[in-house]
Amino acid sequence: MSKSYYYRNSKQKHKKKVTKEAHKGPRLLSEEIRSTYFLLLATITCMLVASVLGYLYISSQKAAKGYLLKQLQIEYEDLTVESKTLDSELLEVMSITNINETEPVANMEQPDSEEFSFINNNAAVAQSNE
Repeated sequence: MSKSYYYRNSKQKHKKKVTKEAHKGPRLLSEEIRSTYFLLLATITCMLVASVLGYLYISSQKAAKGYLLKQLQIEYEDLTVESKTLDSELLEVMSITNINETEPVANMEQPDSEEFSFINNNAAVAQSNE
């Protein structure tokens, strides 16, 4: 095969491309409408898909937060019950009957009526009952 064969074929191919483009002419209005229609349809579809995905995401977030809120409410109720139990135990321990039953108080001596002292309201000092 000679050089002229390749040169001729490449010229012919180029010539065919030019002639196709030359005969093509300006785009028709129906073609413009069709391409705009498909572009609009694709845009609307993308927006619809994005909206659905956004809705599903927000919906799943609400469900997760609802579950977390329910768990926190249960934990709060448990802590409230525990707090009330501890408060009642503290009051029981601090009651006068339990304090009198403790070992240090039980080992104390009861005062005699002769050695008993009291605070006088006017003088604000301790005095004996003599």
